[in-house]
Amino acid sequence: MLNIQSRKRYSDISLPDRILGYLAGYYDDYNIGGEWGEEWLTRKKERGWLNAWIWFLGQFIRSFPYFLRDITNWRTVMVRSYIKVAIRHICRHKGQAFINITSLAVGLSVCVLILLWVLNELSYDRYHLNVDRIYRVCIQVDLGTPMTAPVVMAPLGPALEADFPEVVRSVRMERPSRATIQYEDQIFRERHVGYADASIFEVFTFPFIEGDPKTALTTAHSVVITTGMAQKYFGDTEAVGRILKINGKEFSVTGIVENVPSNSHFKFDMLRSFETLYAEQRPELESWTNIQYYSYILLQRNVDPEFLEAKLPAFVESHIGALLQGTNVSLELFLQPLKKIYLYSDFGVDSPQLGDIAYVYLFSGVAVFVLLVACFNFINLSTARSILRAREVGIRKALGAVRSRLIGQFLGESLVLGIMAFIVMSILLVICLPLFNSLVGGDLSPIILRTFWFIPGCILLSLFTGLIAGIYPAFFLSRFHPASVLKQQRGGGRNRSALRSALVVGQFVISIILIIGSITVYRQLNYMRNRRLGYSKEHIFVMPGIDESMRNGYPVIRETLRGLSGVVDVSASSLVPMRGNSMGSFLPEGFAEDQLQRMEYFNVDHNYLQMMEMELVSGRYFQKGLATDIDASVIINETAARKFGWVDHQGKRFILDSPPGSEEEVRYVNVIGIVNDFHQASLHRQIEPLIIFYDPAALNFISVKMASENVVHTMDLVKKTWKEIVPDRPFDGFFLDEW
Repeated sequence: MLNIQSRKRYSDISLPDRILGYLAGYYDDYNIGGEWGEEWLTRKKERGWLNAWIWFLGQFIRSFPYFLRDITNWRTVMVRSYIKVAIRHICRHKGQAFINITSLAVGLSVCVLILLWVLNELSYDRYHLNVDRIYRVCIQVDLGTPMTAPVVMAPLGPALEADFPEVVRSVRMERPSRATIQYEDQIFRERHVGYADASIFEVFTFPFIEGDPKTALTTAHSVVITTGMAQKYFGDTEAVGRILKINGKEFSVTGIVENVPSNSHFKFDMLRSFETLYAEQRPELESWTNIQYYSYILLQRNVDPEFLEAKLPAFVESHIGALLQGTNVSLELFLQPLKKIYLYSDFGVDSPQLGDIAYVYLFSGVAVFVLLVACFNFINLSTARSILRAREVGIRKALGAVRSRLIGQFLGESLVLGIMAFIVMSILLVICLPLFNSLVGGDLSPIILRTFWFIPGCILLSLFTGLIAGIYPAFFLSRFHPASVLKQQRGGGRNRSALRSALVVGQFVISIILIIGSITVYRQLNYMRNRRLGYSKEHIFVMPGIDESMRNGYPVIRETLRGLSGVVDVSASSLVPMRGNSMGSFLPEGFAEDQLQRMEYFNVDHNYLQMMEMELVSGRYFQKGLATDIDASVIINETAARKFGWVDHQGKRFILDSPPGSEEEVRYVNVIGIVNDFHQASLHRQIEPLIIFYDPAALNFISVKMASENVVHTMDLVKKTWKEIVPDRPFDGFFLDEW
C-alpha cells in the first residue's frame, strides 16, 4: 500500500487509470491507483515504457466491464431501496398519497390540455415550407376616417411582382364563401369556395394528388378541389376532367389537393381560377379603387421586409398617385408576416377563423397557476405531516445515515408520486380530451402525434413537477436533529410556519384569482346570451345563397313561404347580424368633401327591419313598391345620428357620389328614419355608424320568421315547399339564435 505522498506521484500515470478510479469511488480509487501504479512503475523500470503502457491498457480493458458491473449494481441498490421505502410509505398513508397523486394528476391534466390548445394556436400556417418568406399586403387608408384592412386592389400583387426583384411571386385570393354545387343530379351547398391565382401553389404548400400545380388554375372556369370534395362528388372514380356547376356556371376540375389542414387561417374546399373573374368582370379587377382582394407575396431569401416596405410609398405614388391627387385621401401599404396573421390580426374585415395572442398568454398563465396550486398542496401536506416522519429521520441519522442520503430518499418518494400522477393524468386525458375538443371546436389529437416531443415532454413534466414539489419537504425533513427528535422536541418552527403560511396564502390567492376569472367568464357568457341585441333573433331561420338567377324569383319565393302555416313573415338582406359586415365611406350633407365618414352598410328588403323588430327612433320604415325608397332613401342608426350631430332625420341626406362635372351629376339620398342601435358585429366591438339601403337587387340571405309553437312542423313545411319552388337549390340554413 502506498502512502499519500506516493499516491500523488501515481495520480497522473494515465487517463484510463483516472477514469477507472473515478468510477470505482474514492476508497477503491486509492487502492486501485496505488496497486496499479506500483506495478506500472516496476514494469517500466524492468521492461521499458512501451511494455508498461501496453500492460496497463490491457489490464484496463479486461477489468473495466467487471468494475462497471459492480459499480452499477452497488450504486443502484440505494435507488431500489428508495423506491421500496417510497412505495411502503405510500401504502401506509393511502389518504395523503391519494390526495397528492390526485391533485398533481388533475393539475397536470389541466396544464397538458391547455398546452395542447396553445400548441395548436401557435402552429397556425407553420406547415408551409416558405412560411418565413410569405407576407400579406395590407392597406391603411384615410377617407376622413382612418381604416386598416387586409384586402387591397386586384392589380397590386402583379405590380409588386413586376416592380420589385425582392418579390418572387404574388398570389391574389377572394375570401371563400358559400356556393351551390351541382354534379349530375346531386346538388349541395358548400361553405368554402373561393378564387385564387395559379401561383397559390408556388407560394403556399398544398400538396397535389392529381393534376399539375403549374397549370391547374391558369385558364378560366377551372377549379381545384380537395380530396374530401373529390370523394364526396366522385367517389373512387377519377375526378380530373369532370365538370361541376358552381352557382350555375360550368367549371372543369383540373386538380385535386390534400385537405387544407385545420391549423390554417384560411380554408377552402374548392378554388376557382382568378382568370374566371377576369373573363367575367375585367374592368373591376383592373381598377385601382376596388379594394376587396387578399394579396400575398413571396420574398427572396434573406430579404428584409422593412427594406421593401420603405419602397412602398413611392410605389403607391407611382400607381395610385394620380387617382388620389386632389381628393385629400391618404393611402399606405404595409406587410404582415404569415406567421402573425392568425394571432395578431385586428382588422374589421378579415377571415373569421382567427385567434388572439392575448388568449394564448391568458390560458398559459392559467395552466401555470393550476400547476402551482397542485405543487403548493403537495408541499403543505408533506410538511404538515412532518411530525410523523421526524422519528424515522432521527432513527436513520442515529444509525449513521447522512443528510444527502435522506434527501435522496424523500426526492425518490416525490418522483414515484410523479410517475403515479402521470399514469392517472394519462387516464384523465383519454377521458377528457373528446370533451375538450368539443369545447374548443376542433380536434387536438393530431398534435400529440405530429409533435415528437409531446409524450416525452409530458413524462418529464410529471417527473419535474414531482421533483419540484418534493424539494422543500426533502430538505425540510432531512434537517431534523436526532437528539431533538428522540426527546420529542420540535425545533425551527418559526421559519417552517412562516413558509407554510406563505404557501397556503399563495394557494388561496391563486384559487381566488381563478375563481374570479371563472365568474367573470360566466358573467360574460351570460351577458352575451341574454344581452338585448336590438333585434329579435328567436325562431328565425336564415337561408343563404340568393344569387343572380334567384333574385328575379325571390318575390314569388317570399310570398309562397309567407303563406305557410306557422310562418310569421319572410324577408331578405345582404348580410346577417353577427356574420360579417361591410364597410364604406359616405359623405353626409354639410360635411366637406375631405370629411368622408366610415360607416357599416347593408341592404334589406322593404319589411326586413319590421320582421327583425328593429325599433325606429324617428321617421318611418321602407315601403314596398315606393320607387324613391329604392333609389333615394336610407335609414341610419342612432350611433350615426349622434356622430353627425343630428337630432332627428328631418332634412338630412347623404351625397353618395360626386363625379367631376356639373352639379346635376351629384346623387343625393334622403334619410327617412333612424333605427335603434343593434349589434351587427361581435359584442367585443362597439356599435359602428350604420347606413341601410332598400335594394332588392343586392339581397343574399332569406330569413323566415316562425311562430314559437310547433317549430319542427313549420320547418318541415318550409323544407318541403322550398324543394317544390326551388328544385335546383339545396335546402340549407341555420337558426339565427343558435349562430
